[in-house]
Amino acid sequence: MQELQIPNGYFQLLQMYLQQQGVDLFSLTCLQPHQAQLRYVLSLPIDSQSAYSFFAEVMQLTQKQMDCPQLLFEMACLIRPEHFGVLGYMATRSNSVAEALQYVIRFSRLVIDGADVSPIQMHQRDKKICLSWPFHDLKYALLNEMTMACMVHLARQIFPAQKFQLLQINFAHSPQMADDHYQRFFACKVEFKQSDYSFEINVENLELKSELADPSLMQLLLRQAEDAIAAKPHYENLLLHIQQKLAEYLRVKEQSPKIEWLADELHVSVRTLQRQLYKQNTSFKKLLETERMKRCEQLLLQSMNFTEMAMCLDYSDQSALARAYKAYSGQTLLQRKQQLKAQSER
Repeated sequence: MQELQIPNGYFQLLQMYLQQQGVDLFSLTCLQPHQAQLRYVLSLPIDSQSAYSFFAEVMQLTQKQMDCPQLLFEMACLIRPEHFGVLGYMATRSNSVAEALQYVIRFSRLVIDGADVSPIQMHQRDKKICLSWPFHDLKYALLNEMTMACMVHLARQIFPAQKFQLLQINFAHSPQMADDHYQRFFACKVEFKQSDYSFEINVENLELKSELADPSLMQLLLRQAEDAIAAKPHYENLLLHIQQKLAEYLRVKEQSPKIEWLADELHVSVRTLQRQLYKQNTSFKKLLETERMKRCEQLLLQSMNFTEMAMCLDYSDQSALARAYKAYSGQTLLQRKQQLKAQSER
């Protein structure tokens, strides 16, 4: 699978933040080994994309040298539409919050792209609108926090701050810094170790209007966005669809589905499904086991013992789960649980 790609605008934000602090990005000793690659990325158009793994490494090194755990929030305060490329401009020129969210859902690949990316979902719960996407891997914690912070800060610039108010922010991972950093930035209820990442806003916010709305310009931006999406590689939607269905089944049913159930969901025969997966160099068993391990990572964040986890993941007993997780990650369940606990206490 192709590595996750993120906006080069994120690298530009880092450089902007350091310049405001009177620091030259290329003078940081921790980044000396990466100077050539950094110069190359920063020379690219701001709306192009680069590997997330490189950005994560640069951020972690910078946070450590600067002794600034809340670095990504301080960077997010500098966000401008161009850092999100054409989608940022579309959000800025949208007529309402509802229209902006529809474009975010439709064109999110222009910001973050890769086979690991799941489509954003929007649904209503009572008088709340929830924008959500599923947990994939803890290595994306920094990216999820950065992107959510940038989206929130940009929304506050576009729509009246006194009216556009978040009800709640949900993170699927544990806190990566002191809780008060999250509270100060988002100014709303913030929950961790949830099943999904999500924003919650009042349904009335959908009607908020932007003073920067420009219908004529929006038509040009829409065509540009459609052309950009059409030019992107087509990832195998079947695998992504299967991953989402398996993850949801494991979370809701707390047991493993059979291949017959999945075939019915996809409206194909078991034989056809097996053949399609074989062409993708995978199998139902492999995909299911991967999703069980991802779900295991989520359960490790909760106050649940290993026997209960084994039951939720449909393993015969704790030992079977332990063997599967060790084969998957190279760590024991206890080692991983202790590691996650240590991260949450930082």
